[in-house]
Parts: sequence; C-alpha cells; structure tokens
Amino acid sequence: MGLGLFVYANDNDGKLPMNEVDRWLFDVSYWTTDIILKTGAFDRHIFYCPSWKQRDNILFWRYGENFPLGTPESALTPEPTAEATRKDYHRIMGYYWLIDTKGGRVNQPMDPDGLTKRWVRTTTSTKIKGSDKPIPPATMELITDVTASDGPNRETADFTRATGGCWTRWQVYDRSNHLKNSTKPSGGNILFLDGHVTWRQFAEMEHRWFYNQFANPCMWW
Repeated sequence: MGLGLFVYANDNDGKLPMNEVDRWLFDVSYWTTDIILKTGAFDRHIFYCPSWKQRDNILFWRYGENFPLGTPESALTPEPTAEATRKDYHRIMGYYWLIDTKGGRVNQPMDPDGLTKRWVRTTTSTKIKGSDKPIPPATMELITDVTASDGPNRETADFTRATGGCWTRWQVYDRSNHLKNSTKPSGGNILFLDGHVTWRQFAEMEHRWFYNQFANPCMWW
C-alpha cells in the first residue's frame, strides 16, 4: 500500500490521493483503492492485516454497495464504474489511513502526550498551519494498524466491541488488529511518511481520534 501511495505522489507533485468524504479512518473510497492497485499493489488482500483475517471479506471490501450478510462472492454483481460513485462509495480496510480528506477533516488528531499529530496531505510538506516548524517525516504517521475500542480508558475499554456501521447493518463489531488476549491489543505496525515501518507497543499508543461525541469507536495509534 505504501508503495502505491508513494508512486502516486511522485507522479502528482507530492500530492496523496484523498477521499472525497470524511468518514472513519479505515473507510477508504473505491477510487482511492483503484489508484493503489494500479500503481503498486497486487490485489485487495494487501489492504487487510493477517492478524484479523475475518475482515478480509468481500462484504467489507464492497461495503458501499450494502450487500446482505452472508452474500457469497460468486453472487455479487460487477462494481459500479462511474467515477463519482467510486469516489463516494467506500471500502472498510484493515488499516487506518491518516491521509486528510479533500475538504479537510473537521478535527485534527488529539495529542494527549504533547506530540503534535496532523493528517497527511502531501509527501513534500509537513508544515503545521500557524507554525514555522514542520513535523519530521520520520515521525509523521501515514498508515497504521487498526486499534479501536468502545471507550477512551485503556484499562476498561474493550478493543473487540467498537460499534458503528457494521453493527448497525449486520450486528458485527469492529475490533483491533493484533490482540494479545481476549480484549486488549499488543500493538500495531506503523508506516511513516519517510517510508519506514515500525512496531509500536500498545503501552506507547494514545487515544487520538473519535468520529462522534459518543467516543465509540475510539481510535488509537
């Protein structure tokens, strides 16, 4: 995935492919995944972490089309081809995409540890609005494993029962990758803007974003 993003950026003056619609961090438009698959990826399976193989399912890959739970892959109709539709429809990935949206996400990531975090828009500039100090590319996260919980308290939250669209539609919870026991993650892989990947222990993660006022799901990295 990272290779595809960097190839696209190199061909587009450093710009990254941004979603048209502001949704959860693992919701990525059909159009954006088209770009990744054309420039550097192999097939849809690279968008999912092997630690949570259940997410690598055609229903999540084609979430925007709202198929009933249990629909076999053999029964699916072809994907819509209109560009506007592909920019609107989204897939549910196995990773967080910390790339900004075209119109800009309403809220920046939280920084409870004092480390400034920002959504990524380009590979050529990491300047913070209102500041002369850019964020070093080696510390700016681009893609991370999904670490999601049903609340912001790391001691009491359940990292297997985050609720959202999948629960509303199919009564299926969202959960974290790399669970070390029944409800707590061990950590996650992170791709940085300079191209390197590292493992971050869960103890070093912070709750940095939530989509709505109910703080479920809480998203960590």
